[in-house]
Amino acid sequence: MVAFAALPVATVAALSFPTAAAVALAALCGAVAGAAIHRRYPAAVDRTVRLPDDDGAVREA
Repeated sequence: MVAFAALPVATVAALSFPTAAAVALAALCGAVAGAAIHRRYPAAVDRTVRLPDDDGAVREA
């Protein structure tokens, strides 16, 4: 009886493995590509992602 109860869990785990593997591979490739781009162009993130400057817009109460 326990085997019948575990069957849906095993089926979902087996069917989701390719998706999980694809997501993990994409994350790994993205991290490697990001590191390579950052090494070649270290200021690229500063130009694309605007971080708040210290212009006094946020003040303590």
